[in-house]
Amino acid sequence: MLTKSVILSHRSEWVEWHLTPRGWERGTEKCDNLAHLIKVEPPEDRVLTCRYHQNIAVNSIWLQTHISEIWKSANQEIVNKLLEKFGSCPQIL
Repeated sequence: MLTKSVILSHRSEWVEWHLTPRGWERGTEKCDNLAHLIKVEPPEDRVLTCRYHQNIAVNSIWLQTHISEIWKSANQEIVNKLLEKFGSCPQIL
């Protein structure tokens, strides 16, 4: 008996965003059409780093997105102050 299996391709991309006194700054990113990461060193004055993810299966109409916090300063007061001023993590690649 022959069984035909269908392999669904999956696209998973992300970008890191760093919250600084100047606002949100783009950082390291991973794009599926590139074989490697585009590495960007985090700013020395960052207070928060988040990673915005987008995942989709080929032939799917559903785009899944989420944000993960990957680093945060111990100074919660400045984090809160800058989040109030500049808003939450950008949701763009």
